[in-house]
Amino acid sequence: MTKKKRSSKRYQYKIVEVPFDYSTLCNFSEDRGIGYLLEGTAIRDEISDLRSQLIDELYEIIFSDQLTEHQKKVLFMRLEGKTQNEIADHLGITQSAVHKALFGNIDYKNNKKRYGGVIKKLKKICSNNEKINNILDKIQEVKNREID
Repeated sequence: MTKKKRSSKRYQYKIVEVPFDYSTLCNFSEDRGIGYLLEGTAIRDEISDLRSQLIDELYEIIFSDQLTEHQKKVLFMRLEGKTQNEIADHLGITQSAVHKALFGNIDYKNNKKRYGGVIKKLKKICSNNEKINNILDKIQEVKNREID
């Protein structure tokens, strides 16, 4: 009895693994195709580097003395994915106090004007921060190049 030679090499393909981030995989079927994705890796790397710089700048602001210790605690717990109720339980305060720490309070007697809140404070600080604005401008430039 002779052994039959396997002919599977004719039709087997080499598989190449390419790393993709989760957001790319979620949108894969709607994008222009894998060739487009592979060509754009340099642009995505550039945006990723700029986002890292942006996060570094945000951490410098957060760790500065511009936020209260209470605001920092609530903000970091929220960034960790904890709900307002979980934060309240951990800190021994009400959920309403957590919400006010994050989003501020509303003055119903003054045309429902919102005051306070770490998110509003961070937006104001960031809008006046030259480094952050430069990084955001660079990200926009890179995105515009990707479209062209």
